[in-house]
Amino acid sequence: MFDLLVGFAILIFGIIFIKQSEKSQPKKIFKVYTQPGRWYRLKYFIFLMFLILRRLKYYIVGKNVLVKKEKLEKLQMLSNHELAFDAVFFHAVSRDGIYFCGGIERRQKSKIVGLVYLVLPDYGILESVHLPKTTLDAEPSSLFHLDRYAGGGLTITPVKPMKKWKISFSGKMRSQKDPKKIFDVELNADWRSDYDWIYFEFDTPAKVIARSMAREVWNRQFFKNLKSAHQSHYEQMGHLNGNLSLDGKTISLEDIDAFRDHSFGHKRDWSLMHRYIFHMFYLSNGVKISIGVVSQPLTSSHLEMGWVNHPDGRIDSVESIDLLLYEHGENEVLPKELCFTFVAGGTNYDVKVKYEHEEMHFKGNDSDAKLYERFTTCDVNGILGRGISEWHYNNCKN
Repeated sequence: MFDLLVGFAILIFGIIFIKQSEKSQPKKIFKVYTQPGRWYRLKYFIFLMFLILRRLKYYIVGKNVLVKKEKLEKLQMLSNHELAFDAVFFHAVSRDGIYFCGGIERRQKSKIVGLVYLVLPDYGILESVHLPKTTLDAEPSSLFHLDRYAGGGLTITPVKPMKKWKISFSGKMRSQKDPKKIFDVELNADWRSDYDWIYFEFDTPAKVIARSMAREVWNRQFFKNLKSAHQSHYEQMGHLNGNLSLDGKTISLEDIDAFRDHSFGHKRDWSLMHRYIFHMFYLSNGVKISIGVVSQPLTSSHLEMGWVNHPDGRIDSVESIDLLLYEHGENEVLPKELCFTFVAGGTNYDVKVKYEHEEMHFKGNDSDAKLYERFTTCDVNGILGRGISEWHYNNCKN
């Protein structure tokens, strides 16, 4: 009986082998987006097993044992590479239409990449006066103490790991509607959270990563690229409380929905990224969603990622997304509305997005990457909400 089963298994494997070997590798869409081709299923299985074995300890003890939060929640030592980076990004959205977006990316030579956007119902978009350029000098004292991210009037300070950060801004901001109109802006706020954090290296489902890797052509250079492009990245939902002053007029920010992320690594080369689209949604029922699709052809021309944060603290990882980058704005004509679906925790989500405001800035020596910050309203399975979306384009070819 055992010999019969083994023989049957060999027969099935042989049939699969023959059928796969007869397939040709499909052409890349727009010479960028690799499609599943020869050996896709076998490569998927191999990479899936590799990830599962690599994550065994994580599955047993959890990320809070493997990764020390105290080491993550501080400024990271920059590598010796000229493109070394350590980046934090925060945003917040109120239900009555106030949006905040700000971040700092520490770089070599005492430089940062920094930006601040505000959207207010009576004012529209306000932006840092140096935008669309984002390369700035770091605040000198922050370089000495290494206790905060600071530059361009924005200061972001870790206080308690995975629980509290302080955000402040003091400077001038320009009106998008009337660029000649400049406002004196002060922001003092606390970002707090009782939610879990998502560490992409461990928390992204293995099958999602395996699907992405199996699409690509495997060779020695591909795996070298995977190793050299590795970055650490984690995200967390929370709430923002504080005060915003606009030419002396005070606006209270009370317990508004907020998001943050932290990324760092040996290097970040914006010229390698082809495109991405990210959305963060805050629904009226308390559900918060982070979801995106990334195309970095050197390692993965189509990578899906995301998660759904429920009001009771439960988190469902995104299992699949039907949003294909090349079908939406590949020619850099951005749609004013977008519809897509995704699956998380076994639940289907139908998403309708309307982009109410947007503005553009550069990153990567103020030239390599062009990013559109987009401020949205949304409908997810009939539940209304608001959000912030970021659309990235490689600008090196322009």
